[in-house]
Amino acid sequence: MIIKINTKSETSIYLQLRNEIVKGIGKGEFERGESLPTVRQMAMELGINTMTVSKAYQLLKAEGLSRLTEKGN
Repeated sequence: MIIKINTKSETSIYLQLRNEIVKGIGKGEFERGESLPTVRQMAMELGINTMTVSKAYQLLKAEGLSRLTEKGN
């Protein structure tokens, strides 16, 4: 899955990441039980802060979209 983040957008980066993951789920780009990259891996791939990725992952979990889990958890 290709995740696009626009650093010049008015939308927070963590929300952009959450939205991109949700789009991927909707498009069937993730298999049931498939793991998301670790927070560190995702942050490195996107060139963003680990806290930003963590916040996006926590939001997904709070929304009940935790069918995908972070690797290692």
